[in-house]
Amino acid sequence: MKIIVIYLSLTGNTKKLAVKIYETLKSKNYDISLFEIACDKKKSFFRNCFDTLFEKKVEIEKVPNLSNYEIIFLGTPVWVGKITPYIRKFIEEIDLTGKKVFLFTTYGSGFLKDKAMNEFGKYVQEKGGKIIGKIQIKGKKIDEKIEEIKKCLKEL
Repeated sequence: MKIIVIYLSLTGNTKKLAVKIYETLKSKNYDISLFEIACDKKKSFFRNCFDTLFEKKVEIEKVPNLSNYEIIFLGTPVWVGKITPYIRKFIEEIDLTGKKVFLFTTYGSGFLKDKAMNEFGKYVQEKGGKIIGKIQIKGKKIDEKIEEIKKCLKEL
């Protein structure tokens, strides 16, 4: 079974969670890859939030070939109660038909995190993906939640 963990991270919190997922599954001898979607890190957090709020169109540099993967872990931070425009654009550019998808988000305040997760799930399902799990972690609490993360992955 081939698995890929795809994520976007501006501050490093979502990357930290993606790496924890990757390392946990790698330690169980799964055939797994890790892929970071590039975003414009020159933009401030507030500018990125503004772009997210107004659903500004963005470009992404590279999209991995997903044809050989059975399970896709897809992660994003929550900005102003929405998924990032980079993840939204990524989902627009891929075909998830027949793919099992596990969604993960990181957030700061938690305000509207559930709304963002629902939006995330809707986009994935519209592209044919089957959601097999979800996890939402406060960015600063990833290390504290490692057992919860492992339990969630074990249940898969």
